[in-house]
Amino acid sequence: MLAVIVLIGLPAFFLFYRTPTCGDGKMNGDEAGVDCGGSCQLICKAESLPLISKGDPRILTVSPNNYQVIALFENPNNNAEVFRAGYIIKIYDALSAIPIKIIEGETYAPKNQTSAIFEGPFSLSEDITPKRATLEWKTGLTWVKNEQTLPELVIKNISLSKEDTVPRLEAIIENVTLNSVSNIDITATLSDASGNIFAASKTFIDTLGPSTEAPIIFTWPKPFTSEAVDIDIIVRILPARSLLR
Repeated sequence: MLAVIVLIGLPAFFLFYRTPTCGDGKMNGDEAGVDCGGSCQLICKAESLPLISKGDPRILTVSPNNYQVIALFENPNNNAEVFRAGYIIKIYDALSAIPIKIIEGETYAPKNQTSAIFEGPFSLSEDITPKRATLEWKTGLTWVKNEQTLPELVIKNISLSKEDTVPRLEAIIENVTLNSVSNIDITATLSDASGNIFAASKTFIDTLGPSTEAPIIFTWPKPFTSEAVDIDIIVRILPARSLLR
């Protein structure tokens, strides 16, 4: 009887058995969920910390009736990132509880880093003055494992000038690694004594060679009405240029 079971059962087992994979739609192998966790590249939602908004988004006036909005957020996960984190920014005026404008988009959320969402410029009618904004994350973020060491880029020689005419912020970005770094997204924010961002701008560097440096420059078309007490330059290395916004 045992021989019959072995002769029939063993071939049947190998005939129908399929090695667990991270794309078979089942929770098997060493997975912690369906096709996530364990040795899979995708990380289960329960194994990741949520993205953290760093205060409410700030609305910046570019020119009469034209605005920008900047929002800072943090990914506190040491080994998990989101390639396309969907978000909704709602903008309100002083009187209405209904948004006067809604902006939807996606952004790259690198591991263990503060990043910036920068939207605009956009126009509003003359009778509307935006006063506040909120940031919401869409559900169903796809977390991906990333255990690689991030390239080290250094910002130095920060200099702000011409604040009362055409403000200009200059700095040097240095690649201190032995490999080229591509798709470098750079955002500069200026804050007043209360810690409120009153100016922001961004630039992009295609490639920075090994052990090299490059100038980065941000300009604004009109004088600042606040004094820059704090200057922050946020560097984000995108996995692909298509993730640039």
